Order: sequence, then structure tokens, then C-alpha cells
Amino acid sequence: MNFFKKLFRKYEIISDDDDDNKYIKWLKKNAGERMDANRKDLFKPDRCDFHLDRYNFASNYVKSDMILLDVASGTGYGSNLLKSKEKSISIVGVEIDKNACEYANHTYGEKNNIKYLEGSILELPFEDNHFDIVTSFETIEHVEDDRGQIKEVLRVLKPNGLYIVSTPNAWSDHLFGKTKYHVRDYNYEQITNLLSEYCSVLECHNQNSGSITPFNHKQKKGIVKTSDENKKLAECFILVCQKLK
Repeated sequence: MNFFKKLFRKYEIISDDDDDNKYIKWLKKNAGERMDANRKDLFKPDRCDFHLDRYNFASNYVKSDMILLDVASGTGYGSNLLKSKEKSISIVGVEIDKNACEYANHTYGEKNNIKYLEGSILELPFEDNHFDIVTSFETIEHVEDDRGQIKEVLRVLKPNGLYIVSTPNAWSDHLFGKTKYHVRDYNYEQITNLLSEYCSVLECHNQNSGSITPFNHKQKKGIVKTSDENKKLAECFILVCQKLK
């Protein structure tokens, strides 16, 4: 090791490459719960697309100069996708996992003018009636107080603002109990009835990955409107809800 390398190590000066390697190691170690869907070199491409597709779906509701919140924003790839679709929006991500939040700020935050804050969906650090749209994908099934998180999301939404939420379709029916990271699962009736207590459910869509997992029910990849005939075939549901005045 030459003199300058020794000096850098002595004073713990870390290069960008060292940072990148650190985050890649963290992603691999926590791959069961955390992923960056833009890193198809590290994660299965079909699962990456599955996660990105719901943000592409949400982008259809985004208009210029809107203020958006993504919670829980995870590693930040979803907020980044929404920002890339409409540069004029202001978007902030909130994520309870400190390491995921740090990864998001390092990877997407500064260079794309996105802020990622460490925080809880049960106690969002924003004033009332602030956001035009809140996206919250694969979150509600992870939090014990599901009603509390719905109320908190609606608190920070503007009147008539949109709450776009996704959740797996009763995955525990295909397992011996709940999945490892879920406190509960919902079927179509359970999630729509719950959300309808607090806001207007404008739309519900089935999302399927087209993969061989039993959760996919041998369906083609895509997002289609939910009906009585196909509701049991969804891998996940995506619901577009609106805050009442």
C-alpha cells in the first residue's frame, strides 16, 4: 500500500467506490426484506419489474408541480422513478429503516433533488393537508396499527388528494401462516372495506408478476382492473383512494 493509501486509511477518508461497495454489501445481506429494483444485476429482473411497474402505474396520476410523499420509500427507487417521469414535482420519501434511508439519499437523493427522511408512517413529520398524492406500496401489511397509518396518511393529504396503496392478496393462504415480515394479510374484501371506512376507494387493480410463484395464480404479467371474477387471482392489489373533503 503506497503512502497516500495509508494516509487515507489512517484518517478514514472513504471514496465513492468504497461507499458503493458498502451499500451493495448491505443490499445483499438484507435481500430478504430490502431491494433496489433498479439493480437488476443484484436482484431477479422479474421481481424488479414487479416493483417498478406499480410506480409506473402511479405516475399516471401525477401532474406537474404536484407535491408527493412516498412512504415507506425503502431504498428510494420508486420516488426516483416518479421524479424522472415529471421533473417539476416535489417529492419526499419517508422510511423507518435508517440504513435504507441512508442508501436512498446516497443513491438517489442528492443528484435528483429528492429528500429521504427517517421516520414512521404513524407519525409523519408534516403539516396537515400538505400533499397532493401519497404512495404507500407494500406497507400496510407490515404495520400493526393499520387504521392508525391510514388516518395519518389522510391527515397529510390535501382534500381530494390521492392515496395510492398496494398490498399482497392473502399470501398467507399459500403458506403455513403469515409471511415472515407481515403482521397480517388482506383479501379483496378486507382491504377495500378497511380503506372505505376512511376514504373513497376510486379504483382497485390486480397486479401480477407473471412468475411461477403460487401467489401469481398462473396469471400473465400486468395490471388490470379488479372484478368479482378475477379478484382471487391477484398477486397484489393496487388501490387508488381519495381523501374526502
